[in-house]
Amino acid sequence: MQVNESTVLEALKIVKDPDLHRDIVSLGFIKNLVVTGGRVAFTIELTTPACPVKDLMRDQARAAVMQLSGVTEVEVQMSARVREAVGPDASRAAMPGVKNVIAVGAGKGGVGKTTVAVNLAIALAQCGSKVGIIDADIYGPNVPIMLGIKTQLTTDGQKIVPA
Repeated sequence: MQVNESTVLEALKIVKDPDLHRDIVSLGFIKNLVVTGGRVAFTIELTTPACPVKDLMRDQARAAVMQLSGVTEVEVQMSARVREAVGPDASRAAMPGVKNVIAVGAGKGGVGKTTVAVNLAIALAQCGSKVGIIDADIYGPNVPIMLGIKTQLTTDGQKIVPA
């Protein structure tokens, strides 16, 4: 039996996203599907690089396609594309080049806002996200201290240059 894209996609429908309870094909997670003889290659593009079951989904997808007659090799790549948050005015971004913003705040000092913000930024960066952090504490910015940054901020005449 000749394997083709449609048979591969049909086989992949048994792999379900455990949170969304739908198959990865109908969710549009399958990208760059290439079938060359008995070799099948594709990418599973998730909505977050921090998906706790991405290895399980990869293994299930590989096993499902390997069961097809005529398949000799399966290459599965994993990727993630974080979807942008959409504000009330979807025609423009709140900050150009920034997809999502997480604000950490409280009405009281000394409750760990900076600690939470720094640890959140580090965790997201370790999961593959590009992050930036702004410490707007007027009385004593602690982010440089927590991150071991000793560089003084400079300006280009218009904007502050990140450390």
